[in-house]
Amino acid sequence: MDNKAITAGVRVGGLTDRTEIKILLCYLLAELKQPITQNQLIECVCGQELVNYFEMQSALQHLLDNNLIKEDANGFSILPEGKDIAKQLENVVSSTVKRYAYTMAVNILQYDALKKQHKTIITPVEGGGFNLHCSIEDNDFVIFSFDILMPDENSAKFAGEQFILKGQDMFKCMLGVITDTPGMYKDFLKNNT
Repeated sequence: MDNKAITAGVRVGGLTDRTEIKILLCYLLAELKQPITQNQLIECVCGQELVNYFEMQSALQHLLDNNLIKEDANGFSILPEGKDIAKQLENVVSSTVKRYAYTMAVNILQYDALKKQHKTIITPVEGGGFNLHCSIEDNDFVIFSFDILMPDENSAKFAGEQFILKGQDMFKCMLGVITDTPGMYKDFLKNNT
């Protein structure tokens, strides 16, 4: 049986062997130690052009059918047999590809976790511009929020992404300013200028 994978949308250095794709997925799930959704996996390995989308879907199904991974409401996670395969065959897939895929997966998971607390809403404003509402929430309790008028939708989206990534730092700076505690914001300003 031919083990050559579809290579459309895969960059040079990406995976072109079906077995390697399955091993990479087992490796990722074993290393992450937490479930990852299908969309997160797609963004991680297909969005970075490491694996063809259809090959990834086929590999996931194969791993599910062979009880190497499982899927539940939280996403995909590794089973003991899948962990064993990931460990036994860890040197089959390039360490560069594994490291890159793992780093992307961690970044995606961290970003998605931040999005649950750092929320943004963009709405058009009559007369021009866009209102960006940013808030840090814990369950239904709003800890911090502000609104800012942005000149266009792209600027509002960019600022919203920055808030998701750095909202905690913004909160700390604002709290430092209003409580006259320079130590709360000086380090941030020093490290980000």
